[in-house]
Amino acid sequence: MKFKESEIIKLASQYEIGQIKSVEPIKTGGNNSFLIVTDLDQYFLHLCGERHRFRSNEEIEGELDLVDKLKANNFPVIDYLRTKTGERVVNLENYNGYLRKYLTGEFIQGNPSEKQLTAVGKILGEYHRIVANYKITKRDNINFGLDKTKIFFEEHKEEIIKSNFMGAKEFVKVFDQEINQLNFSDSLPQGMIHEDLGKRHVIWQGDKISAIIDFDRSYFGPLLLDLGQALRGWCFIDNWQKWSQENARIFLAGYETERKLSDWEKEYLVPAIKFAILERALSFCTIYIYSDKPELEDEKFAYSLIID
Repeated sequence: MKFKESEIIKLASQYEIGQIKSVEPIKTGGNNSFLIVTDLDQYFLHLCGERHRFRSNEEIEGELDLVDKLKANNFPVIDYLRTKTGERVVNLENYNGYLRKYLTGEFIQGNPSEKQLTAVGKILGEYHRIVANYKITKRDNINFGLDKTKIFFEEHKEEIIKSNFMGAKEFVKVFDQEINQLNFSDSLPQGMIHEDLGKRHVIWQGDKISAIIDFDRSYFGPLLLDLGQALRGWCFIDNWQKWSQENARIFLAGYETERKLSDWEKEYLVPAIKFAILERALSFCTIYIYSDKPELEDEKFAYSLIID
């Protein structure tokens, strides 16, 4: 655990949450997260990570502004708590974050059912209707779009090659070729996209979605890139071994019950999925090479997305 339990307890004491019984770290992708159990309830503490996962106080304020926007439109999110003095954002050793209630539920582990695919497609379409043209200037420095990804790749490709990442030179070569074949029109509809609506960010009660979580990577960008990332997350089956065109069809049908894609967007749909694969491969590659305790699953996942 990056922080001492006593530090987390001291931080949590800023809230009216009762007597703390236990603090347990939760594994998340690059951030610092904890389950806090008290005599009143269970809570989730989210603190930002390092490097490209660092978030300023203002950027987290922007994330919570987005939660407020969604909550006002009856979208299924988990509300955050304010401290005893009314603050939304807290800080521990320059790691900024917030506290919310911990919602129990299920996450889809294997291949999703048709009903689940339809539900996720529909909830993303609803989300895009709410956030279309909505911009949070507090998060202007956050962007995971094509241009930023190209820059990020150029800044880190030499470090990837020098690392112990499997097939590093081949990975960099293929990534370079593929990313530079892509382009997206500036006229595509935009909004505050979630950016990472995969299986680990949708909480279920049975076949019904109870909450969408983790807006840490949200930024103002093309809605289509959000759709591409979601299709990547839900339409590869058998442990990421195979793309399912049928899953994609079902997902998109659910999506379009809430928001119709324009013909212009449909022209860029396949490139959006391809970009999603590339961007996420690069993300997991850099998580692996910069981690103090690199995980082989991250390496294998990143490599297989690009090479296999």
